[in-house]
Amino acid sequence: MSTEIVSQEFTAEEQQQLSAKIEKIAGHIQLVMPDSVDEAWQLVVRMEEQALVETAKRGLLYMSIKMHLGHGEFETKLREHNIAPRTAQEAVTVAKMFLALPEAKARTSALLNMNKSKLIEMARLPVETVESLDDDDLDTLNDLSVREFRKEIRKLKDKHTELEEQTATLINALETERLTKAPKQMYELPMLVAQVRQKSFAHSAVVNESLEEFIAMAEQLCNTRDLDLNHRIGAAQTTWHLWLGIQQRITHMLNRLSGEFGPEHLAGAECIPQFAEDEWQDAQANREYMLAMFNDRFNTNFNKK
Repeated sequence: MSTEIVSQEFTAEEQQQLSAKIEKIAGHIQLVMPDSVDEAWQLVVRMEEQALVETAKRGLLYMSIKMHLGHGEFETKLREHNIAPRTAQEAVTVAKMFLALPEAKARTSALLNMNKSKLIEMARLPVETVESLDDDDLDTLNDLSVREFRKEIRKLKDKHTELEEQTATLINALETERLTKAPKQMYELPMLVAQVRQKSFAHSAVVNESLEEFIAMAEQLCNTRDLDLNHRIGAAQTTWHLWLGIQQRITHMLNRLSGEFGPEHLAGAECIPQFAEDEWQDAQANREYMLAMFNDRFNTNFNKK
């Protein structure tokens, strides 16, 4: 290789010795050294671009590998192969950014030409922020020094945080307005009272439907004595504990109501609730809708089996 590529700070003899060492090492790593400084620069630029792509490739491979390993195995394998976890995480971060971006943006030349350290900083931005940057923005960022680049990235992060806070404030204001303008009554009853009455009718119907189906299965389990006893006991234990948890929650809810309003206002035929015609029709329609949804899910799951 020509000595043009070697720094002029060395003497001719030092340049010759260094060139010889470079040629030797290059041979070990299968690097063909260019014949001029211009060719060397062209090769370096191509390698920088390839380094970015290789980083994304490694990140995709790491993600694929991790999906097929158990908890903690990925970190163990990294140590076995002497790969720093931070290095792997940086590659994954870059890969995730490319996965999240639209294809046109992921193939943007300014993004692909960005060096690794800048790209990793860019990948840590919310994907919405990266999407909002056009080619001119990316070119400008790419031309900055690393220090200036990081300053601009911090500004972009702060801007994103500010926009998130503004959005949250707007959502809260809209929700407050919705609640303020929401009707205070339904069926000439306070809204909460009307909703509790209607949903009690619908939800209890769904619970009862599910319970009826499962009682039949429990009876079948008790009567089918030709099955393995340990298997039957396992199914019985599952049924017992899961339904007992539901029973305890229902009992707690009923006791809470009894303690608040007194059993004299809740028990007995005279305390059965009365529904106005329009309230009853809406409650019935809501009940039928919820039952239909329940049965659709039940039948879909049953057919899959």
